[in-house]
Amino acid sequence: SGGNYHGYIGDLCRMGILGEPDAELEDLLAEVEAVQQAAFSKVRAGTLGGDMIAHAEGVLKASKVAPYTDFFAHGMGLITHEAPFLMTNHPVTYEGTYAGKPLEQNMVLSVETTMLHPTRGFIKLEDTVAVTDTGYVMFGDRARGWNRGGVS
Repeated sequence: SGGNYHGYIGDLCRMGILGEPDAELEDLLAEVEAVQQAAFSKVRAGTLGGDMIAHAEGVLKASKVAPYTDFFAHGMGLITHEAPFLMTNHPVTYEGTYAGKPLEQNMVLSVETTMLHPTRGFIKLEDTVAVTDTGYVMFGDRARGWNRGGVS
């Protein structure tokens, strides 16, 4: 889902489940969260966009879920995919255009890790962050675990 504030948009994805998640589902979401946190650890003004991408991709490649999980990040604002164009693993014509440039204060990024598990299905976290000189401000940093609803 996404939000809209005075014409500016953002992305947000959290996971829901009926009943209780089992240990495997908890572990799978933790793998996705680890990739997200790796990306966030590199978000700050002055960091090369490609360094943030490479760090998150490195964590993903070392993960047991790598064969069926994707990570990418891109700019957000007036349209869903805009500058800075950081993606290096996505079939778009602007692939990695800004990867060699530093992130700048007030850039807004969508950071997303998407898993399509062969037996457990779709597991994803997506966040919108604004770059600051010391790191980032995250919009909607709640409910990052399994959100329980109803009974199964």
